[in-house]
Amino acid sequence: MRIVTLVENESEKRSLKSAHGLSLYIEHNKKKILFDLGPGKQYIKNAKKLGIDLKEIDICIISHGHYDHGRGIDTFLRLNKKANVYVSKEAFGKMYKSVKGIYLPIGIKKPMFSKRIIEVETDMKIENGIKLYTEIPFEQQVIKDDSLLVKTPNGFEEDDFDHEIYLVLYANSSKVLFTGCSHKGIENIIDSIEKQERKGFTGVVGGFHFSHYDSGNLRESMYLEKLSEKLVAKEGVEYYTGHCTGDEAYLEMKNIMKSSIHRIRSGSEFRL
Repeated sequence: MRIVTLVENESEKRSLKSAHGLSLYIEHNKKKILFDLGPGKQYIKNAKKLGIDLKEIDICIISHGHYDHGRGIDTFLRLNKKANVYVSKEAFGKMYKSVKGIYLPIGIKKPMFSKRIIEVETDMKIENGIKLYTEIPFEQQVIKDDSLLVKTPNGFEEDDFDHEIYLVLYANSSKVLFTGCSHKGIENIIDSIEKQERKGFTGVVGGFHFSHYDSGNLRESMYLEKLSEKLVAKEGVEYYTGHCTGDEAYLEMKNIMKSSIHRIRSGSEFRL
């Protein structure tokens, strides 16, 4: 399985664009998969420089309804004439971020006329070796971002991230989880899917959403330490993360997990 990071907050090279967001190109079982689009057209420019033809994408997945992962679905559909786009049916809701009392819209727009938009309502198999999970129970997180909201008829409410979906790719002895931001908690997500699959992952790729980590908060610090120890204890599992994981949390995890965890950037390429 070949994975190329098309967009991330930072870049491997000056010639590649970086932006607050995530987009991954994946080659798996002779299929070409695009996991998230990032916040704009940076993934298109970077793909061209990296020799990746987005017209040949077979499957596109939008992990959740925030602009930094799914802005410009229309643009992708105009560029690519064959791929279905899989996205939660909840992803086109009214998503906001509260910043000093101001509600900033952070959602994505639903394309008006596309038969290639597949709205995911339940866990589903796209085809052999490619599964989507959405029915992960919501759990309050120790390290969380209280500023992420949804607008309902009753006003602004805390987001329970029903619009988040996760990609699992498997072949032979490998099973890899792809997650955009892990808003429901990376530990919760891994445990829930592994329980259903009855088999552990060999790789985990994506954002862990620890960017609001406060190292001065003893409860948060202890949780991150225990989580890192739990993850590294899973022998042979490789973790590739970035974007919303946050530099401080990543460095603390790296201190415990050593060579099991890796930082991705625009242009990062690896195989699992």
